[in-house]
Parts: sequence; structure tokens; C-alpha cells
Amino acid sequence: MNDQERILNIFLRLFFGEKLQKKSLADEFEVNERTIQRDLSFLRYFVSVHSSILGNLAYNRDIKKYSIDRPSTIEKQEVLFLSKILLENRALNKNEFNRVINSLLNTLSIDDKKLVESVIASEKLNYEPISDKQDRIVKTWELSEQIVYEQVIELEYKNPYTDVVKKHVVFPVSMYYDFHYFYLVAYHLKHETYTTFKIDRIKTWKLYDSKKPNIPHRNKFRDGDVRNVKVDAFSGPLIKIRLKFNNDPSIVLDQFPNTKILSQEENQTFMEVETQYTPGLKRWLLSQGDSLVITKPQKLVDDLRQTINNMLDQYGK
Repeated sequence: MNDQERILNIFLRLFFGEKLQKKSLADEFEVNERTIQRDLSFLRYFVSVHSSILGNLAYNRDIKKYSIDRPSTIEKQEVLFLSKILLENRALNKNEFNRVINSLLNTLSIDDKKLVESVIASEKLNYEPISDKQDRIVKTWELSEQIVYEQVIELEYKNPYTDVVKKHVVFPVSMYYDFHYFYLVAYHLKHETYTTFKIDRIKTWKLYDSKKPNIPHRNKFRDGDVRNVKVDAFSGPLIKIRLKFNNDPSIVLDQFPNTKILSQEENQTFMEVETQYTPGLKRWLLSQGDSLVITKPQKLVDDLRQTINNMLDQYGK
């Protein structure tokens, strides 16, 4: 091995997180320690010139080893945090999940990578995705591009309860992630209204030879605002709800960021929530059990009462 190959070998090992000792390198390459010291001095200069990309070549006196402290756009704590979220939501099939997790882990040094891997090892080994195991990453990216480039598309959409597939000509405007699934919000050219499509049920799509619709400014879809008044990915009419909650009020505040706290008495908090009346709203309200009581509007109270009675009928009163 010539000098250039030796220096490159040392640099690559340092760059990918190894900690190297001068004497061990001298023994490995069958050269004296002065030669290795010259190599390291050269690498220290080279790395310093490109420090914004490569980091810094450092010497740890305690363990008597050299290493490169690489600049990182993501820390080990953040990789662990994101890994835990991916493990919990189960939205990706195993191949996509492993690819994303490994990409995150490979941004770390060898030691940090081993540390994070040890924390998630059991969950990673036993990872089980949702029942529909189709690839999603490329699909959501390509549909996102249609939003960015403001393109009208024709999509084929499968009915959730039958094998019927229908074609829709739409203008995509937003994309949501909600409880395992991605949803596409699009302006439907035929119905002249916004429609939500579950991306898993979109079979195919292609560009459609049509100009984007001229949507009045007052009807523009503002997903940042809309997301704060929705429980699920679907759309519905706005509704103001008065409720009392006898649990931690942050549970409601985290779900509905625009919630107003009207008053508090002992363990009860009285709140007003403006949200959209969608299928998910009723499910979320009922999920709070007897911790939450709706006082207004009466139509929502009646709707919840009817649903509870239907549940009692199914289980036997």
C-alpha cells in the first residue's frame, strides 16, 4: 500500500466514525509512528480547510485516539425521537421502514449509531406495519409534486367497500397525515368543491389536459388554518362546541389548538371549541368517555346521545 492509499484509508475510517490510535495504525501499516503522525497532521490540515463539511480532527488524551467530530444536521437524540415516532405509527411497510431508519442511523457516528440501535433494537425487530403494505414514500412524493407544480390530474380511486374504481379529474391542493394514513385534498373539477381522497385507495393518476381551476380567493384552501379545526383528514361544516372537561385540559387543547377556556371550577374546565363536524369529531369526543360532556349545540348532544343508544343496543342494554 502506498502513502496515498494509506492516508485515504485512515481518512475514510475516521470520517465514518472510527476512533484510531497512532501506534495501532503504525503496526497495521508496518510504518513507524512518525509516518502516521505526518499522515494525521496532513489530515488535520485537510479537514480544517473543509471544516464546514468535514468537521474537525480531534485527539482524545484519555483514550489516546484520534477521531473526526463531524458537523451534523441531526443529533442522536433527534434520530431516536424520529425513530420512535416511525415505530409507533406503523405507516410504512417493512422495506420502507428499514430504509428510512437506516438512513437516519447512518447520519450518526458509529458509537452514536450503536447507542440508538440498542435502544430501538427490540421494537425494530418486531415492527409490524398496517395491513395495507403498499409502498407509500414515492407515491406521496409524486402526488406532492402535483401540488407544488399546480397540475390538474385524473386519478382512479377505489371504493373502500367494493372493487369499483372511478375516475376523478381534480386539482390537488394539500396533503395530510392522520392516524397511519395519508390523504390528498383536491378541488374536484366536476363537483366544484374540495374532496378528500385516501392516498392508499388511489390506484393510478396522470396529468390531465386542463388549466387549473379559477378558485375565488375567499374559497382558497388554507391547510395551515384548516388543520387546526379538524380531528381527522376529512372536511365538514364549522361548528362551535361548548363542553366541560374533568381531566387534564391539555388533552383538549392539544387536539384543538384554537380552544378557548371559558372558566375553571375545581377539577372541571369549561371550554369553547370551533371545529369541523366530520366523522372523526364524534369518535374523538366519545373516546374521552365520561371525562367530557357536550353542553352545546343541541344537535351535537342529540347526535352523541343517539350514537350511545345505538352502542347500548348492540351490546344489550
